[in-house]
Amino acid sequence: MATTLAAPIDQQLRVAMLCRAVFPLHGFGGIERHVFHLVTHLSDLGVKLDLWTQTIPDAAPSSGTAYDRLCQNPLIRVHQTRYDRTSPWLRPNSIIGRQINYPIFTWQQASAVAKTAQQGQIDIVHSQGLCALGWGLVRQQQPDLRRIPHIANPHGMEEYKNVDWRKQLAYAPFRAQYSWSHRQADCAIATDACTAADLPHFLGVDPARVAVLPSAIDVAEALEQVDAELGHDLAQRLDLASSEVVFLTVSRLERNKGYHLLLAALADLRDVLPTNWRLLMVGTGKEQAALEQQAQNLGLAQHVSLLGRLSDRELHSLYEHVDLFIHPTLYEGSSLVTLEAMIHRLPVVATAAGGIPDKVISGHNGLLVPANNQRALANALRLALDLRQYWPQWGAAGAAIVRRSFDWPVVARQTLATYHELLQARSLRGGFQ
Repeated sequence: MATTLAAPIDQQLRVAMLCRAVFPLHGFGGIERHVFHLVTHLSDLGVKLDLWTQTIPDAAPSSGTAYDRLCQNPLIRVHQTRYDRTSPWLRPNSIIGRQINYPIFTWQQASAVAKTAQQGQIDIVHSQGLCALGWGLVRQQQPDLRRIPHIANPHGMEEYKNVDWRKQLAYAPFRAQYSWSHRQADCAIATDACTAADLPHFLGVDPARVAVLPSAIDVAEALEQVDAELGHDLAQRLDLASSEVVFLTVSRLERNKGYHLLLAALADLRDVLPTNWRLLMVGTGKEQAALEQQAQNLGLAQHVSLLGRLSDRELHSLYEHVDLFIHPTLYEGSSLVTLEAMIHRLPVVATAAGGIPDKVISGHNGLLVPANNQRALANALRLALDLRQYWPQWGAAGAAIVRRSFDWPVVARQTLATYHELLQARSLRGGFQ
C-alpha cells in the first residue's frame, strides 16, 4: 500500500504527543503538568499537535484557564484511548493493574496514531514514559513508520532507582519494557544534563541518541499564583511572624523522600537552632503518622507542622513567607518542586539526587549534600545557618538559574530545535533504521 509519510520540514510541524495523562484532565502530578506545559508552549511556537491520552473522566473539569488553554486551543486536538481494563477487580494503577493496562493501552494508542501517520498527517512522534512501548511495537510491525522520527522521554525512571528489593522485583516487567521501548526511539530525552548517563546505564540507549531537554516550570504562571492576602492569612494562621527561621519542604510523605533523616538532622542541631524555629511540611502520604510520631519522640513536635496538600495558590503564596527550602530526597527525577522554590528566591539545601545538581550549586544558590546521609544533611543545615547573611544572594541566584534554563518558553524552543534536527537527519539519511 502506498503511504505518505511526513511533510517537508519547512511546513508547519505536526507532532503526535503520546501520554497516559495530562493536566487538568487527569490529575495534578508532575508528568501530567509536564505534558500540559509542553504541548501548550509548543503550540505558542506554531506547532500543530495531536495529543493522544487516556479516556477523559466524567469528573474532569470542562472550563477554566488550563482547560481552555489545552482543549480550546486551535492547534491542539485531543484523542482518547481506553486505559483502565482492570476496575473494579484491580486498581488500574496498582503494580499488577499497570502491568495489564499499559501494554494494551499503548498498543491501541499507537495503532490509532499509525493510521493518522500513514495519511501523512504526522511529522514527529513524541512519547512520554511507557507510551514509547506501543509505538516501538507498531514501528516494528510497520517498518515504513520508521521514517517518522520518534523522540521518547522516560522521565524519572524511579523503577530503576528504588532500593526496596520487593519493589525492585515487582518493577522488573516495567524495567524490561522501558529499556526495550526507549532503545527503539531515534532520540531519548534526559531531563537533566547530570542524569544523561542514566539512559545508557539503565536503559541501554546509545549515548549518541540522548538529548538533554530539561523538565521546566512556567515562571509566569508560578508567580501569578501568588496572592498577597492569602499568603498573609496563611502566615498569620501558622503564626510564622513569631518564628526566627522557617524551613519548608514539599513532596509526598514517602520513605524515599528522606524526611525521617531530616527530622533526625534537625534534632542534632538543637544547639544551633533558635528556640522558635519552624519546619513546614507540605504533602500527604503513607509516612505521615510515622513522621508525626518521630517528631514527637525527638521532642520536635512544637516546631514541625504537617500541612497536608495545599492548592497551587496556597503553596505559591506560602513560598513568599518562608526562609529556606529543604529537599532531603533519597532519589529523584528532575525535581520541579526545587525549581518552584528557587523562582520564589528561596535558598535551597538539597541532596545531590536525580536532576537536582543541575539546579542547586553549593555556595551559589544553596548547598548540596549526599543522599541518605543524616550527618551530611545536619552539617549542611548548620553551615547554612552560619551563612544566613548570604540567603538573599543565594535566592536571587536561584531565580536567575530558573529563568535562564528551566522556564517552559526556553525549553519549548529547545524541543522545537531538536525536532528540526531529527527531521534534518531523516532527510539526510533517507529515514531512520
